[in-house]
Amino acid sequence: MTDLDLTEYDYRPINALPYWDVIGPFVTEAVADATTGSGRDARSLSPATAAFVLWCWQSRGTPLDRERIFRRTTIEEYVNLGMKAYTTGSKAAHRATLTLITGVLNPIGLTDRQRPIPRSAPTAPYSAHEVAALHSWATSQGTEHRRRDAIALLTLGLGAGLAAREILGVRVSDIDRTGAIHVIVWEGRSRVVPLSPAWERPLRRILGELQWDDWMFRPGRHSATSGQVTDFLLRARTELDVRPARMRATWLLEHLVGGTPPQELLRISGLRNLAALDKLRTFAPRSGVKNFPIDSNKFL
Repeated sequence: MTDLDLTEYDYRPINALPYWDVIGPFVTEAVADATTGSGRDARSLSPATAAFVLWCWQSRGTPLDRERIFRRTTIEEYVNLGMKAYTTGSKAAHRATLTLITGVLNPIGLTDRQRPIPRSAPTAPYSAHEVAALHSWATSQGTEHRRRDAIALLTLGLGAGLAAREILGVRVSDIDRTGAIHVIVWEGRSRVVPLSPAWERPLRRILGELQWDDWMFRPGRHSATSGQVTDFLLRARTELDVRPARMRATWLLEHLVGGTPPQELLRISGLRNLAALDKLRTFAPRSGVKNFPIDSNKFL
């Protein structure tokens, strides 16, 4: 990628905007050099780099110096102290990206030993109240494009239980609207997923705004790459915990307490065994199906 390409991308995360005049040039130059040295594109490196540098400079008080920031010990401290709200998978993905960048910008900084990431507790599903708050967040986005993308994210996450990488791969042509709506997942755990009734009308509304070959989430992309969901959420001004992992857990729990047979749930979820479902049982309401399934009238 050339310097012109990086300038055109112009990554500016919302949470770092007040400090971008200070840390922006450092982040941009680091990403440009890491892009040249690693062959990775700026879009895949920028979100992790910006969040890491902001934490180092703001929370740790580290000067904007490559040898001070891009070190394994600093990365490990960030992963274990600065990413407490992230899932184990997200921590591992950010650490891998930052380690790659450090290998290009400051190879000697990788000589320290890497610590294991502790196993995380089961991802907590959203309550019915939290789901309603997410829907309000989505419909109140500042532009029509962002509103549509936010609704698509919730529909595929809460309505079909798709993982983040699966959400990125769904096109309009993958939505079967003959009768009840189904979402066709082609890559990885290929399957056909029935959409929860609560999300049919929101999905139909945004389908009318898209073309047959468009991506459902963030149409106009040239590809589906990791970090595109995180990038979208970083640009959203919200204190809500908006995470596809929690959306998927909510969808799974809804099916569990709604009586979907375990083997059928394994098939439509793409899970290979019941162990993952057992972890969710601790979140099941004691009174049975209280608050589940989610009242579809809230989203009509």
